Amino acid sequence: MRTYRVIAGVTGVVGVLGAVGSQVATVSADRTFATTSTVAQSLISIGVPFIGAVAGARREKSLYKLAFGYAVGLAAVGLIASILVALLVPSTSNDLWQHAPMIVIGSFVTQLVAQSLGTGLGLLIGRGVIASILTIVPPLAVYAVLAAIGPGVRRLTPYGSAQLWWKGTFSGSDVLPFLVMVAIWGVALNVLGLYVARSRQA
Repeated sequence: MRTYRVIAGVTGVVGVLGAVGSQVATVSADRTFATTSTVAQSLISIGVPFIGAVAGARREKSLYKLAFGYAVGLAAVGLIASILVALLVPSTSNDLWQHAPMIVIGSFVTQLVAQSLGTGLGLLIGRGVIASILTIVPPLAVYAVLAAIGPGVRRLTPYGSAQLWWKGTFSGSDVLPFLVMVAIWGVALNVLGLYVARSRQA
């Protein structure tokens, strides 16, 4: 459990620092809850799947309860930090809290998706460090390729979809791509990971 606490602690601190830094480095008129939340949740989403990757590789009991619990907790840390920063750092924005409900919901949704990527790769690879690295490189590589094809296609990657949630611009037309993305990067990867992990154990 110490490993997970360390990863969570570092991830939470980085997210909080990102929330503060994003507002300080932004001009007053552009300082909004959305801008600070985007940075905070983006940074947190890097560390969150490391927990799932390590836990999956170790075949922890109650794997998903443990992993998703950390994901929800860290999403909340990012949200609280973003709210406090938005309240305390002076802003001249016309709509400081624009899209706030969507951003709040999206913070939890995206961290759960990120964590499912970690658990799936952890189960599939069986090595925590390698699986952790793979939660970053392949998804971002696919994102870069799809982004070059067209802005809409990048929604089929965890990061591309997450940006819509964090900015509060997720809409009805994004639902189907989001479900497809979850089916590929979350559900299918975990089903395959469980199968491979059980085969390896057998």
